[in-house]
Amino acid sequence: MRVARLVLRRTSRALGAVSARLTLFSGWTWIAAGSLIGFEMLEIVFSSFLLVPELLPVVLLVLAGVFFFRARIVSMRARLTIRIRAARASRHVAAERRRDGQAS
Repeated sequence: MRVARLVLRRTSRALGAVSARLTLFSGWTWIAAGSLIGFEMLEIVFSSFLLVPELLPVVLLVLAGVFFFRARIVSMRARLTIRIRAARASRHVAAERRRDGQAS
């Protein structure tokens, strides 16, 4: 009987902690989505979900993910742009060398 109470108490505390974290996550999700696209735009987005309300959590999570990872996304885009430019430059240099070799 004592063990059952102990297990019940620990389970209850663990569920309470998880519930508190999920509630905080939900609040930060709303704030992240609003600050990313603006609260007026967020209102327009939400009013469009009157027709398909089951997609609202998915959109909120995507917006929160973009908000959370936007610095990383910007740096990845910059690195990709640099790599693309470097590849184009190396192709251009290789073509110039081939042309110079054929002209000689």
